[in-house]
Amino acid sequence: MLKKISLVLSVLAVLGFAFSIASPANAEPKDKKAHVNKTVHVNKNVHVNKTVHVNKAVHGNFVVGRTYNGHVWYGHHRHRWHGRWYDYGVGPCWINVDGEWFWNILACPI
Repeated sequence: MLKKISLVLSVLAVLGFAFSIASPANAEPKDKKAHVNKTVHVNKNVHVNKTVHVNKAVHGNFVVGRTYNGHVWYGHHRHRWHGRWYDYGVGPCWINVDGEWFWNILACPI
């Protein structure tokens, strides 16, 4: 009989020990709530500098290839005519008008 009682007490002790481990007294609930802050600040201030400097000619604003008073402005560079290069202001095809050299259409027609 003593054997049965010790067996029953040991079984009860094991069950009690298992029950006490399964649910502790200070157990927290498993539903955890969290707060996430997703505030984002984006700075979209942009400064664009649109200042443009144009270097203008001293004697006027001439456009390359345009005719002025019957003469063509080709800039301060040489010009090719009939297979030959004429340096700026050199030769019979250039004419000086107020300090600027223009291509003379009468002397060398296009």
